[in-house]
Amino acid sequence: MSDEKKQSDRQGATRQSDAAASDFDPRPVSDAELREEVSREQAQDYQRQADQAHQNWFSVMNNPYGKD
Repeated sequence: MSDEKKQSDRQGATRQSDAAASDFDPRPVSDAELREEVSREQAQDYQRQADQAHQNWFSVMNNPYGKD
């Protein structure tokens, strides 16, 4: 592969990663903005799922299997 081709490939990859990075906005979201986007039921469902995942994780952590 020629150096010119390698250079253009790198530039294309950089442009793609820049485009993906520009879609991500790291600024925090206010509570009011979040309330507009997510209903109370969805938030409660997310909380239930997170609580269940947390309980599952600790059941695995506290499992004595293999600790002999």
